[in-house]
Amino acid sequence: MGRGKPDGMVDGRAAAKVSPEVPDDERLEGASVDLSVLPKLLGYNLRRAHQMSWRHYVSVIGESLPRPGLFSLLVLVKANPGIAQIELGTHLGVDKASIVALLDRLERAGLITRKRSIRDRRRQGIFLTPTGLTEVDSLLVGVRALEKQMSSRYTKPELEQFIGFLQRLYQP
Repeated sequence: MGRGKPDGMVDGRAAAKVSPEVPDDERLEGASVDLSVLPKLLGYNLRRAHQMSWRHYVSVIGESLPRPGLFSLLVLVKANPGIAQIELGTHLGVDKASIVALLDRLERAGLITRKRSIRDRRRQGIFLTPTGLTEVDSLLVGVRALEKQMSSRYTKPELEQFIGFLQRLYQP
């Protein structure tokens, strides 16, 4: 060192240790997050609710079993043996190409079968196979437990009203 004051000394006193300054564009660790308008947006809240529902579904049902959309399709086929592809798509909000792909997947898994209509050769009825019926019944047990868990946050009238509000979003 050259002549002058020893390192760390100012006018004979020890200099205060100064932390490096945090740049203006870097957030402090643990700083609260401003959600801005997000909590007031319907889409944001629907997405967050869907994420929570999906996580619960996977924890109760498992990831390897049919996803919620396929579960819904299987339930409709069980309740409506011989239902047409177009009807499934309409009631699930799925386009024609996507419903065909979903049915192909379920057919390869041995859960459904398609039978050509005798009256209208263009129409195929969708039916559960014995394996499909067993699978749906098993899934229903888990889904009912999941629904009970999620709906426990609401009174019965609140839940009915909430479901009604959600249905208003997608019903014509």
